[in-house]
Amino acid sequence: MTRPEDETFDYIVVGAGASGCAVAGGLAARPGNRIAVLEAGRSRGPKISAIPAATVFTNGNPAFDWCYSAQPDPTRYGRVDAWPRGLGRGGSTRINGMIFVRGAPQDYDAWRGLGATGWSYSDLLPYFRRIESSPFEVSQARGANGPMSVSSLPYVHPLTRPFLAAAAEAGLPTNPDYNGPVQDGVGLVQGTLRRGRRRDAFDAFLRPAVRRGAVALLEGAKAHRVIFEDGRAVAVSFEQDGVMRTLRARRGVVLSGGAINTPQLLMLSGIGDPAKLRDLGIEVVAASPEVGKNLMEHVGVWLGLRVNTPTLNQWATPLGMGAAFLRWLAGGGPASAPTAQAVAFARTLPDQDAPDVQIHMTPFGHVGHGAARRLAAFPMISVVASVSHPKSRGRIALATNDARDAALIFPRLLDHPDDLATLKRGVELCGRIADAPSLRGAVLEKIEWPDLRDGCSEGERQLRLAASPIYHPAGTCRMGEDDRAVVDSQLRVRGVSGLFVADTSIFPRHISGNTQAAAMMIGDRAADLFREHS
Repeated sequence: MTRPEDETFDYIVVGAGASGCAVAGGLAARPGNRIAVLEAGRSRGPKISAIPAATVFTNGNPAFDWCYSAQPDPTRYGRVDAWPRGLGRGGSTRINGMIFVRGAPQDYDAWRGLGATGWSYSDLLPYFRRIESSPFEVSQARGANGPMSVSSLPYVHPLTRPFLAAAAEAGLPTNPDYNGPVQDGVGLVQGTLRRGRRRDAFDAFLRPAVRRGAVALLEGAKAHRVIFEDGRAVAVSFEQDGVMRTLRARRGVVLSGGAINTPQLLMLSGIGDPAKLRDLGIEVVAASPEVGKNLMEHVGVWLGLRVNTPTLNQWATPLGMGAAFLRWLAGGGPASAPTAQAVAFARTLPDQDAPDVQIHMTPFGHVGHGAARRLAAFPMISVVASVSHPKSRGRIALATNDARDAALIFPRLLDHPDDLATLKRGVELCGRIADAPSLRGAVLEKIEWPDLRDGCSEGERQLRLAASPIYHPAGTCRMGEDDRAVVDSQLRVRGVSGLFVADTSIFPRHISGNTQAAAMMIGDRAADLFREHS
């Protein structure tokens, strides 16, 4: 029997996350295509990630999470944050909050304006519709027959609807479908769920192709570099079970490792800033100085509210978790829902053309920051304000020329003064929601809120100390038609042939919302692009 690693495939896809599963599944739909997917993680034991509330056990767990840690951020007084990224089948869709947000239509029109030809909202709407199976009103905006199940909440906490009412009292319109033609407003979360169980990207897009033999999935396969011959990507060198192996590709190699791993692999393969590559002893294949730059992340603040109603904090005991598990088996209860219950998109300044702040409401809360952060022992909910279109930029850099060593993450989340100002307005809006009549009676105390009252010189310092990543990294392999863009609008890596990128690293500008929907859309569209040009 011939081993997969001894064969040549039409395409090699590196990474089985949201984009990688979608692109590999799409490529495998073409008769005769032979696809290999390299996934660094492995599937082990019972699939606890199917339980939405199991993120408490999967985030920070090396069986599910790369467990990255960023470098000290000088824009937040040297704060160091964990940057969880999913590892294994489904990537971050197996450990994320399952919140399904496409982004505002204006986001993708802005991409087109930045040189991403063919990536306007009207261009992408067919793909958003194609990937989803949604229970919401069938229209020209929503899809009903796609592989990814998008569900309404199977469990609604008693304070969720008062929060919606309070947000309306604070001036936000009620929006029952923020994934429709207009994003603005507040509504219940839509989640990647099916009957109270997590629906990850592997189950949705790739498992059927693996089962029918159209895709060879190699797990525990850590990519070390892409191999080039005469400027064309022809193979990938990877490590599996302590053995170095090489897999060849006839038509192309697709990198779908995400905004951290994809630029790392490009640089390890000789594509990046020539001077920095030479300093690490890496042979330069193509000069592309922006690889790893343009790192964008939604910076946010978790704002705690001590309330007079039991929350998920009271379920966080052995007895409570056991009871929640039994209710989950029946398809409901608090363990069956996404991390957030409600989400809002707001324009905090007049004459803006799109929302600039996103707000999540979660039925649990933490005290402390960083490594000291822990679930509160008392009933608590959280209101989370974040900046939708950050102007601050960080970067990803190589620590060494060894693929086994994690890349360096330099976030600089509040480097641009506009982001601090926008975050401040978002926190102020959250304060108005907490003080609104529908929620005010349930709130006993605001926990660890920055003091943003006029004349309080300490407020900015508190805001910077409280700010943290929302875990939506993007932009490190920017797409565009200018010479400095890492990939063009066809997702081809500039300076070489046969090499493509399909994941959130291609974002030329951040979107208003969580990134998993956009990541899956990118993978699905990429499959069409590659089929057209192969």
